[in-house]
Amino acid sequence: MKVEVILRTKGQPEAVVGEAEGDTWPEIRRELPKLMRNLADEFENTMDDQEVPDVASDV
Repeated sequence: MKVEVILRTKGQPEAVVGEAEGDTWPEIRRELPKLMRNLADEFENTMDDQEVPDVASDV
């Protein structure tokens, strides 16, 4: 089983920003908080005052 965190922004190609693999849902579920923390850290480390494109409406 594999779960991917995909970032989708208007006018940009989709990007896989995290993924986890495991044999069972509980294994995957334990990895999800770490994936979200890594994504949040990435945003915090690259924050600036530039405009950010709109998120795709079909998310």
